[in-house]
Amino acid sequence: MALSRDITIDDAAFKVAAQGMKDLKKRAEDLKTKLEQMYDDLSTALDTPAGKAIELKAKDVLIEPIENLRLVIEHISSTLTEIMGSGYYKDVFVKFEELNNSIQF
Repeated sequence: MALSRDITIDDAAFKVAAQGMKDLKKRAEDLKTKLEQMYDDLSTALDTPAGKAIELKAKDVLIEPIENLRLVIEHISSTLTEIMGSGYYKDVFVKFEELNNSIQF
């Protein structure tokens, strides 16, 4: 069975995606920093037990998920950077085509 469509690997698209992920990571880091500062300011302004509760919940509810998102973005970015120009995906398709050709009857 032959492939009905060709799959192409575009290294330029990988570069654009990798740069976009780096930019997104920076934006997530900036957002985390701004939220931490905002909640520090808010908890200082509310120097009461309620202010401390707001500070603690902010870290759990808003800041921790942003940090987790940043870690995911960082992983995707480094994966894209690692595979760019390496022919990693291209080799997969070449080997598939070789296997496909060797089992044809």
